[in-house]
Amino acid sequence: MEYAFQQTTLSKHLSVGVLTGYLLTILNLLFDFLLRSLTNFTDSELMNVSSIIFSSMLFMMIACLIYHFFYANFKMAGGIIYVILMGILTIVLVIAASHLTFHYTIETYNFAARLQIVGYTAITGAFATIVIPLISRAAKYIF
Repeated sequence: MEYAFQQTTLSKHLSVGVLTGYLLTILNLLFDFLLRSLTNFTDSELMNVSSIIFSSMLFMMIACLIYHFFYANFKMAGGIIYVILMGILTIVLVIAASHLTFHYTIETYNFAARLQIVGYTAITGAFATIVIPLISRAAKYIF
């Protein structure tokens, strides 16, 4: 789009953060709905709708600021460095989340709670690793 003012790369990356935050929120809420309906997991003390919405937007905004830091300091190599580092961080966090223990009396709740955390971590990490760089490169066509 044509603007009367010059858009900076920071403002474009923050716009990407807002867009990916909305998309991630929808995907995480869909995952939450499917997980809860398939496993009959009803506990919402750990993760509820409001925490999913808030954390999805917050994580994507932070990830876009990190992407902007690498892009501003290393240009095109910064995108590659960002993808590699976020991919490694995602793998480490998914492995750490898969080793969490919960103390529910119903065994399927323990499995569902672990699956919930691992799922959110994997989806958020994949979005931060793949979708942010893709949309950032296409930002000139979108924003």
